[in-house]
Amino acid sequence: MKSDASELPLWAWPLIALLLLGQATWIYRDAQARGERKFLWGLFGLLNFPSSVLVYLIVTRALARRIECPACQGRIPAGSRFCPDCGAQIPSHKPSRDS
Repeated sequence: MKSDASELPLWAWPLIALLLLGQATWIYRDAQARGERKFLWGLFGLLNFPSSVLVYLIVTRALARRIECPACQGRIPAGSRFCPDCGAQIPSHKPSRDS
């Protein structure tokens, strides 16, 4: 039996579109609140369901640790020496060595 998109019932197409649009909207709004690239992530959310949201959660929560800039309160990658938004120097959080 050959399986293709023409075998989907008519009611499934609006459901798929609603799921993808809802996923893209949630990813867009969450990325906006976290200071991520909202348009890029929102478009990525339109690709498929649910793997786009899983990739988004892994990348933004587990892999991309971010800290807040003390000068402009922007979200910057952990370990940065300077803020890419305002140029302020970020104090080092490494413990000092007393010899």
